[in-house]
Amino acid sequence: MCPRSISERIIHKISKKDPPDNSSNLRRYQNSYHELEGAYVAQICWTWEALNWNYKNFERKRAAVDKNKFDHGCPAQMAQHFQQFQVLLQRYVENEPYEQGRRPEIYARMRLLAPQLLLVPEYRDYEDDQKDDDDGFGSRISSASFLMIMEDCIRTFMNFLKADKEKPYQILKSYLCGKKKRGSVDPSLLNVLSKVNKKKKTKVEELRRPRNCLRKRRLNVEEEMEILMSLIDLKVVSRVLRIAEMNEEQLHWCEEKMSKVRVTDGKLHRDSTPTFFPPH
Repeated sequence: MCPRSISERIIHKISKKDPPDNSSNLRRYQNSYHELEGAYVAQICWTWEALNWNYKNFERKRAAVDKNKFDHGCPAQMAQHFQQFQVLLQRYVENEPYEQGRRPEIYARMRLLAPQLLLVPEYRDYEDDQKDDDDGFGSRISSASFLMIMEDCIRTFMNFLKADKEKPYQILKSYLCGKKKRGSVDPSLLNVLSKVNKKKKTKVEELRRPRNCLRKRRLNVEEEMEILMSLIDLKVVSRVLRIAEMNEEQLHWCEEKMSKVRVTDGKLHRDSTPTFFPPH
């Protein structure tokens, strides 16, 4: 039976091949891997945009509720969906060290076992649909509790990204082939964007450190989350910049995404508007 999804077809094709023993087989293997890597990177970009949008959207709804001093809360079933999203991510991070292969290959295999991996639930309020209880509402939790669940999802997603590290031989290969053209993109442009990404990351991380030792003010949850989400923006971009086959559209996406994170006069400015990642 032929697998139907893109990830299933690619990993099926890779697993069926014998280890490459000549240049022709090697090219086919590399092409399969590049296709798989492209699908994986596109998925983490879309996952982050969806997670970011859900969080910011609910945050706005909660702010409006605070003005009215009446909290309708969130459907408990919706909270369970996000908790399941986090559990799948956490299990992946815990199990990956025991798996063979590179991240895209491991992800494709794991996705066959857990089809919902990296798929962010769409927030919906079932208030109008649920009439099971006497008061007309289904089971619900407080908005504050649901926001904490989403914050845990975001932190776990960052851990997932941090675990996506290049192996020593990949780092050496990148160093030796640093000037080699990748896809249709000039390697010098990739190098410039990588340096910009690292500088922005350093500036954002510095916001967590006290600027004046005599006045140590702890960051509140909102500030901590904004810093974390900015770091995830930059982390996702850095992963895209590692793609073996990149095109001009994806390069422009990286530029646009990084332009939305700025630090001026010690203050963080982040545009949370979703930016759709071009897969091809």
